[in-house]
Amino acid sequence: MKGIYRISSGFAFILMLSFASSLFGRQKDILFEDEEPLQLELTTQFKSLKGSESDTVYFPTFLKYKNESGATDSVPVNVRARGNSRRAQCFFMPLWLKIPKGNSKNTPFQGNRSLKLVLPCQEGQEYRELVAKEFMAYKLYEVVSPVHFRTRKVNLTLTDQQNKRKRTYNLSAFVIEDVDEVAKNHDAKKINSGIIFPHLINDTLAMKQDFFSFMIGNTDWSNTTQHNVRMLDLKNEEKHIPVPYDFDYSGFVNAPYAVPYDYLPIKSVTERLYRGVCRDAELTQWVKNEFLEKEDQFFLTLEQYKTELSEPEFQKAKVYLLDFFQILKSEEAFQSQMISTCQEYQVGGSE
Repeated sequence: MKGIYRISSGFAFILMLSFASSLFGRQKDILFEDEEPLQLELTTQFKSLKGSESDTVYFPTFLKYKNESGATDSVPVNVRARGNSRRAQCFFMPLWLKIPKGNSKNTPFQGNRSLKLVLPCQEGQEYRELVAKEFMAYKLYEVVSPVHFRTRKVNLTLTDQQNKRKRTYNLSAFVIEDVDEVAKNHDAKKINSGIIFPHLINDTLAMKQDFFSFMIGNTDWSNTTQHNVRMLDLKNEEKHIPVPYDFDYSGFVNAPYAVPYDYLPIKSVTERLYRGVCRDAELTQWVKNEFLEKEDQFFLTLEQYKTELSEPEFQKAKVYLLDFFQILKSEEAFQSQMISTCQEYQVGGSE
């Protein structure tokens, strides 16, 4: 007989999180150990990128960068577009960059053979700030979990070379490390495919991810299908570890092209909707307290990148986070907006 299964708390992993710096020590590399924006130049053909729908077809080019002496150097890369919706709605597309084996040695990309390059949807200040807010979302998740995608800001000179015509754009962008690097740096294995049932995921980090998604107003994700989430298996940890990415459809970013799925009971991405699985009450309270204890850290992270936004946009971002913490601090709001909307999870078995 099937019954409702409220996932019990994994306090063994909570204890592990206290020693995150030793258990989840990251391998440092040149690319992500520096906060200064990378100065990069890339030349490609937009029409070819947009026209190719294959995930296996890449276009060769060179990525130029500044070496240690300040001179321009380059590394060969293969490029393809990412994201079907962005490809259809945006002038610029997020890109995959693949560096052929051996070519990244003695460059800023050493140890990183694959990178995501996040670009603004269009030119202009509004879209530059949208990229900045998505970058901030990644930094906010670093406060939540020791297992996350590392990022670095990029000042990109992008040239569209179509036939004999060239047009160059100066864009604010950022790179995201590949999941293979996240796995390697945490001595973990990535889960490539298949349905991931909630009881197979570490409940502590899963619930922290649920709270984070609610905090930034993100509904464009699924642990079960690994939609905008990758799962890792860490040594000595029996459950999968979720690592979310792609936050441009969140209410915190509030991109003009972002709309919620029509089956959701919200009309705008700025409306929060808690999509977490119902879990043990003790664990729920622990995660809630964890977020409240780290409230200052979240806002300090926001302040760190304040200059990336105009003052009105920064205040909007700040107020959006403040609203989340007001919900946590009001038991009535917490119960009505989060606890009462959590998703019951059914598993087979005898009671």
